[in-house]
Parts: sequence; C-alpha cells; structure tokens
Amino acid sequence: MINARQVNILRANTAGVHATLDLFLARKRVLTMPWSEVQSIAVAAVQFKLIDSTTHLPAGKLAVLNASPPTTLATNAGICAAPLVGAIGTAAITNHADSLGNILNLVPIRDAETHDEITVNVGGAERTVFALVQCANAVAEGTDIGAAASENTQLSFVYIAADGTLTLTAITATIEFVVNKVYIESQQPDVMMASGRAEEMVVESKAITPLVSQFVVTTAYASGEVIAIATGNGAGGGRATPAIIPSGSTIALPAAAVAFNNNNLYRVRLNGMQLIRGTEVEWESASAFSVNSAMDVGDVFELEVPNL
Repeated sequence: MINARQVNILRANTAGVHATLDLFLARKRVLTMPWSEVQSIAVAAVQFKLIDSTTHLPAGKLAVLNASPPTTLATNAGICAAPLVGAIGTAAITNHADSLGNILNLVPIRDAETHDEITVNVGGAERTVFALVQCANAVAEGTDIGAAASENTQLSFVYIAADGTLTLTAITATIEFVVNKVYIESQQPDVMMASGRAEEMVVESKAITPLVSQFVVTTAYASGEVIAIATGNGAGGGRATPAIIPSGSTIALPAAAVAFNNNNLYRVRLNGMQLIRGTEVEWESASAFSVNSAMDVGDVFELEVPNL
C-alpha cells in the first residue's frame, strides 16, 4: 500500500497544478443534476424563495463557495451555494465562478406543469430566468441543508441582461429547479454523465401566442382620442365594446412607449389594415392607446398583444 501523498507526478510540463497523485485525486468537478418532477416550489411575484430539505430538496450537504474559483469544496456530492453577506431572506446576485468563468451556483428553472422556460419581458425582449442557489453567511462547508422552519438556503431569480450582467427579477409560477453538485475525483461514481443532463430535451421554449381585443365602434372617435383598453371608452366620447379572444384574457401594453414601438408582437389594425406604431397609433399608457385617425360607427379596430 502506497499513500497517494508519496507519489509525485514527474512530467515535462512543470507548470501543471497537480504535483502529486493525492492532489490529482482531490480534483473537483461540478455537475448539474437531472430535473426532478418533485423538486418544485410555488413563487408569487417575488425575487427570491427559501428552499428546505423537507419539501423542496432531498436531504444533503451544502458545498459552500468561498471565492472565484473556490478554494474549499471538500464535501463530496454537496450542493453548490454562494454565501450571502448576511442572513437568507433577501434577493441578491451573490455568485461564484470556476476558473473558466462558469457560475457554479447558477441553475436553470422551468414551469412545473408545462416545462416551458420561465421568461421576463425586458424592453420588449424575452429574457430567460435562472436561479442562484445561495446560503446564509457563515454557513460552514458540509452543513446540512436546512429543514422547513430552519432554512439556510434560498433561490434568487435573475436574468442575464444585454450587457451580460446578472439582474434580479420577480416571477410568478410554480417552478421546478435543478442543483449543481461538486464531486471529488477519488469519490465520484464509477459511471457518471459528464454533462449531467440533456437540458434541451426537457425544457420547452416558451410559446408566445397572441391575445386580441376587437372593438366595433358604436360612437365615433375623434382623431387622436385616448382609448381605454379595458372598456373601449374614448376620452372624447368615442365608444366601442371590446371582445377579447381568448375570452377572459387580460390585454395590456408594455410599461413604456419605446417597448411598444419597437416590438412587432404588438399590433393595431383598423378595418383589417395594420397601423404604424408611433405614428398612426400611439402608446399612451399600459392601459390606453390612441389612433391618429377619426373612426366612425361600424369601423372595427383590433389590438393584438403577445401572451407573455
């Protein structure tokens, strides 16, 4: 029997990082675990959610990321989590990466029922939402994942902005999530898929379908009259009753004019003819718009928006 500490690795490349067999066997790999139908949580208009080992995760250990790249991670099969500056309970972009720049506590999420990706609309563009697995500050390497009412772990929800920065966002959905686990070379399973999963097979791209509100004019509108989407009432006395397809849907415009003008998924038609956003039809608010043309009794205009 030879102790691995005694075996030096002789090689021409003296710049290598593994001088002994022991160091080589102590290498750590971080793998993304497969999806689980029971690893889910309901989220309602918040940027973070506490998770526990009672209802959301199987019992296990935390692999605490202390730097980029980490210098500890001695817990085999530990779940990668970045420690917050304080206690859990506040959304944050706290994260740590490996030496290649891969964020080790960033994980994908999906809709628990449909497996659609979770997205958020940012300036008219759909951004995929991810989760950052985080733990409370001062949690030691190898600490158990906290049980219900004793949580020490949370998910913070983020998207990657156009400039590449992680940005917090609130979501509302019942989601499933995966975790990243660290495996020490000498303790990893005999057979293990390097990629961890085939994500493209189990996450469906979100289908953006249109919602339409159709208005038949019953009282003429003046040109430029501001029209309330919900009622069809014009500020100057024009009237039309909206018929929404599909019935029961909520029709709304984005929060700013630029997002309406620059997104081709928003359309307004007058008697079947599509109007030019920003000139022939104008954004007034998330709940109102105006048409720069007089509309007479019997005219039909439609507002089409994406179902986000």
